[in-house]
Amino acid sequence: MTNFFLKASRYSKRVGESADRIRTLQQMADKTEWNVKDFVQFGQLLPLAKFKSEYDTSIYSFDSKCKDIMLYPQMYYIQLLDNGVWSYDGLFRKTPFQSPRLEEVESYVYKQILKLEKSST
Repeated sequence: MTNFFLKASRYSKRVGESADRIRTLQQMADKTEWNVKDFVQFGQLLPLAKFKSEYDTSIYSFDSKCKDIMLYPQMYYIQLLDNGVWSYDGLFRKTPFQSPRLEEVESYVYKQILKLEKSST
């Protein structure tokens, strides 16, 4: 997770996010152990329309039932569908991981990030 949080802090600096957010991301990178709470504390709920207006979404695909986005560092996001189900459509999944409980989907995404971090070292 060191690389994940370092990249996130660099991105935050580039886009001019708050000094507090950058500092917190850097502190996360300095840790030696992490848990899902370290990741989810940065989640921001945005209406889909606002997300699309603020970010280049040309590389993203959204479920037709998506109404909101929970956005995390490095542009990880979970979709909130109009039926109350949270959905994560990762790069290598044929079907999205879905649950009515956000915590379940956040835990899944966190584990996927850990796997990617482990495979890149």
